[in-house]
Amino acid sequence: MAVSPDGRFVWTATRGEDVLSVFAVEGEGKELTPLTTVPCGGRWPRAITESDGVLYVANERSGDVTWFALDPGTGVPRRAGSVPVTAASCVAVG
Repeated sequence: MAVSPDGRFVWTATRGEDVLSVFAVEGEGKELTPLTTVPCGGRWPRAITESDGVLYVANERSGDVTWFALDPGTGVPRRAGSVPVTAASCVAVG
């Protein structure tokens, strides 16, 4: 799970379905409203991290890290690229 720096959006990864779900944070941060789901770009999304408007996904079973540009108004990710990584299980940006 990842939360946008401004607290407006939450992203989750669902293994098996291999999707990312986007939620709007509402009700003074106490409610999540589902917005959409998008393919995670690989198989078995193990970890997700947001940094500077980009969402990174470690796809363990397909052995890659995929990154997505985030729409600042809607929080919806758009696939931007991918790189092979053996046994991808986490993402650290910095």
